[in-house]
This record gives sequence, structure tokens and C-alpha cells, in this order.
Amino acid sequence: MKAQKGFTLIELMIVVAIIGILAAIALPAYQDYTARAQASEGFSATSGLRSDIAVYFSENGAGADPTSDAAIPSQAASLNGQYFNAGNVSVNSSGAISVAFQDGVHSGETMALTPSIESSGQISGWNCSGLDPEYLPSACR
Repeated sequence: MKAQKGFTLIELMIVVAIIGILAAIALPAYQDYTARAQASEGFSATSGLRSDIAVYFSENGAGADPTSDAAIPSQAASLNGQYFNAGNVSVNSSGAISVAFQDGVHSGETMALTPSIESSGQISGWNCSGLDPEYLPSACR
């Protein structure tokens, strides 16, 4: 008599069920991670622009208009990323930066980066809005 070796159908079905359960848990977590990473691109791509705005406010005071310096709006308009194109980043007169996403999970949405300006003209941080709070970069939370 020869003993048969291998897995039974029940054992294989149990393994498939376990893999299915793990995939059902991992997929939403991965999608959230991807959305957060795409939003982070808008924050990191504007780092030089945020620095220039901070320098402008420190030199000209809290009430100054950074759009009066032609280099700042020009730099904003030239920013280009994987999920937003050149011309989709803008700065308003209070120094807030808007990033309009054209691709990825946030396609059609706009993230706003608003500076918290001290009376001395120093920027103490940046507040982010426009996207679901769970997708905002960790630097904005």
C-alpha cells in the first residue's frame, strides 16, 4: 500500500480564505497610504516656494503681499509634479499656496497651504486644508 502525499481540498480552501481575509484588510490600508503619499507631493514640491514666502514676510512684515514680488507667483506657476502640472500652483496676497491636483487619487481636488504668520513676520507653521484630514501630509497634522 502506498500512502498519498499532498494537501486536501479543505486545507487548500482554508489557505485561500486566509489570504482573502488578509487582502481585504491590506488593500484599504494601502490605498490610504497611496493617497497620503500623493498629497505629500504637493507639500514637498512647494518647499522652496514656502521658503521664499517666509523670507518675504520676514523682510517685509506680516501685512505684506508676497504676490507683489513677481518672482514668487512666477515660481509657483512653474512648479510641476507627478500629480499636478505647471500652472496648477498659485499664491494669493496672504501667502496661501493652492495646489490643484490633476492626476491620481486627488484628481480635481485642491490643497491649500496657509501660513501661520507671527506679528514679527515669521512663519510659525503651515496649515493644510482642502483634502480629507486623513490624507493630509503628516507635516500638516
